[in-house]
Amino acid sequence: MKKLNAILIIFSNFLFACNMSDFNPVYESSKVANSYPSGSTISYLNDKFYVMGDDSSEILVLNHNMEETGRIQVFSKGEQLRLPKDSKADIESSVVIDSDGIPALLFLGSGSLSPHRDSSFLLDPVLEKVVRIDTKTFFDELRLEIKDLNIEAAAVLDGKLLLGLRANTTYPDNSIAIAERNKQSFSLKRRVHIEISLKNAGISGMDYDKEEDILFLTFSSEDTSNAYDDGQVGESYLAFLPNAREGMKHQKLQVSNIVKLSSLSPEFLHQKIESVSLMKEHRKLMLVADDDKGNTKIFKVSY
Repeated sequence: MKKLNAILIIFSNFLFACNMSDFNPVYESSKVANSYPSGSTISYLNDKFYVMGDDSSEILVLNHNMEETGRIQVFSKGEQLRLPKDSKADIESSVVIDSDGIPALLFLGSGSLSPHRDSSFLLDPVLEKVVRIDTKTFFDELRLEIKDLNIEAAAVLDGKLLLGLRANTTYPDNSIAIAERNKQSFSLKRRVHIEISLKNAGISGMDYDKEEDILFLTFSSEDTSNAYDDGQVGESYLAFLPNAREGMKHQKLQVSNIVKLSSLSPEFLHQKIESVSLMKEHRKLMLVADDDKGNTKIFKVSY
């Protein structure tokens, strides 16, 4: 019976991969967040979406209709809406992890400027309490392997932390670092190189659907030669990787199911997609964008 069940699961996954060989996402709607700067990451937990901007002092909380339901303070507010670039924590990715048996949200600094961007932040969504975690040791370990470190995406696959490491025009290779949890920090296990047919495009977001074994990735093109400076906003892309567990076992990850988002709707023009999150609704995604002018825009896409 166990053998038969295993065969049925494999056959089901095969049929699913065949049906999804043509990735055809559809734009549904979008909304600009009110007075919230530079949306950089989005994660879903307990029927809420949590958005963080890389130069924002607060976490923005949304419902399924992209309506604001609250804000959670992370950093002290200044007179300006946006935090200073040279000292901000530069949170660019987030992921749901287990914290003493309770689901919590981990927000990660990019590591692109040490020591200011070497911290991560753990949010207890029930208490709305944020605790800073020093991840410098882990980031230093990553820097031994990766030149011009810039962590822009995060997901969890089979208990392993996946970190999307963004390319630039000087170091044009995108990759995913696979790490294991070590109490409050992590240790690098290996790195997977991403192969895509996009020029000057860097990974910007990631989420994993464990039920259907799909890794969703976003990429954006930007004319910048390093991990610190922003560049002119180009196109953004949504990618789809079926059979992700098997794909992540290899040293190279071939990503070929890629859609240019501006081809779905002109609403995506001049928007740098920064992150993607699964929604509770079947085959729906929420994306967050930053136009590099301090604005945040939220999108809904179905597939």
